[in-house]
Amino acid sequence: MMMLMGLSETQWVHTAMIALIIALFSFLVRSWTFRNDRFQWIPVLGVTAIAISMVALIISLFLRSLAAEYFALSNMYESMLVLIIGVQLGFLLLDRWFKLPHLGWPVALLLIVALTFDVSLPTEIKPLQAALQSYWRSIHVPIIILSYAMFTLAFLSSIISLFKLYFAPGNASSTVQQPIPAVEGPNTERVSMIQLSQGLSSGLPASLSGQAAGELSEASLYDELTYRCVAFGFPLLAIGIILGGLWANEAWGNYWSWDPKESMSLVTLLGYGVYLHLRVNGEHSPKILAWVSVAGYALMLITYFGVNLMGLGLHSYGKIG
Repeated sequence: MMMLMGLSETQWVHTAMIALIIALFSFLVRSWTFRNDRFQWIPVLGVTAIAISMVALIISLFLRSLAAEYFALSNMYESMLVLIIGVQLGFLLLDRWFKLPHLGWPVALLLIVALTFDVSLPTEIKPLQAALQSYWRSIHVPIIILSYAMFTLAFLSSIISLFKLYFAPGNASSTVQQPIPAVEGPNTERVSMIQLSQGLSSGLPASLSGQAAGELSEASLYDELTYRCVAFGFPLLAIGIILGGLWANEAWGNYWSWDPKESMSLVTLLGYGVYLHLRVNGEHSPKILAWVSVAGYALMLITYFGVNLMGLGLHSYGKIG
């Protein structure tokens, strides 16, 4: 506890920013040299920096909660801190499982931009409004934000997949690991995708599920990663919306009032539902699926920032400024 009190809440946020900058440069080097065995220590540095940044932000949020005397998740600044922590946690798990060579630096760059924007927001601690003085706040909001974190990772994975498909056809056909001669024939990639899906659904890294990723192009791997992130975030968002309805009934006397935030949350859920339908249907190209994922993320950004920027509806307590 004495160590925690040694630095202020703001200083821990600055520590997180420095760690993210270190991670960005480390992952850039990793992306350029991921096939060179002499630079195998570079990924460890980047992942460690992301972990340090995450811990620093958790401590900052803890200190803020102590100062506020409630769980500090009541305004835009605090929710973005939780969102950044969620993205960091999700990335650390994905990188541990799949050792993705090109996802690290986009994640670090986006988090630097997000944290820079976040610290520009009002950070004053204010008494909770009546509607927020409920145990539902500590249940509903984190689940929603965790779904947003998974959608953020899906978005970045989609962008990488699109880049591979459009601008790097040579790299798109390159494999992540050595090919497996035992899997051959015209349906090689389809078989590999099925094997990879089995490994992902069991929570195991691709390298442990028969090394199925060996036959996969990087574009196909990021396409699969996008699907898994959306498949995890979609039920979280659905559960969060249901819990929000229960909270709304307790606070305002009705489950659904077509508030702008409620309406856009439903639209976002339907948007990602379209992605999952198209993906499971299996009749659409990775390019189309990636663009649908990007469109879903645009809906999510409108849901997350739109109401706060406009200050409209029952959720205007989260407005900026």
